[in-house]
Amino acid sequence: MTRKLVNPFTLMTLGFVTVCAPIVAHHGTAGVYDYTHRITTKATVTQYLWANPHVQIYFTLKNDQGEEQTWGVETASPGNMLASGWTKNTFKPGDQIMVSFVPAKSDRPFGICPRFVLPDGKILGGSRCNLGGGGVVVSTLPIKPGYTTVEVQMPPDDTKRPPSEQEQ
Repeated sequence: MTRKLVNPFTLMTLGFVTVCAPIVAHHGTAGVYDYTHRITTKATVTQYLWANPHVQIYFTLKNDQGEEQTWGVETASPGNMLASGWTKNTFKPGDQIMVSFVPAKSDRPFGICPRFVLPDGKILGGSRCNLGGGGVVVSTLPIKPGYTTVEVQMPPDDTKRPPSEQEQ
């Protein structure tokens, strides 16, 4: 009597788990971020993390009471950001920038869907955000209470992305 070490059911189950595991592993953003408000302000870069799984930028800004706060935003992976014209040297601590983003819920100082205007006038990111909240146009969202007097005028979004390093 011989036993089969692998039967068809086991192979099918392993194949299903292998294919579905990446889908289950990734996280959603709908429950974490407040897609009903935005913050648009001047800020000073404090840290720039060019690393997987998401590029992150940390900066200080002032709220309506003039209190300085440190916020962070996440973007896509470094590979995706390279294709959008970013590099590992795009931001440096001390850079004065303008930023518009969707804040997290529960007063957590973190955000998503950022759009930046760099010191040289270069615009990175877009006003449309396809994460979590569907096709949200960030520039049309009302300003988050507590950040209304610090709002800055962002240039219009022409929806064009800067050339990537590979295209230059």
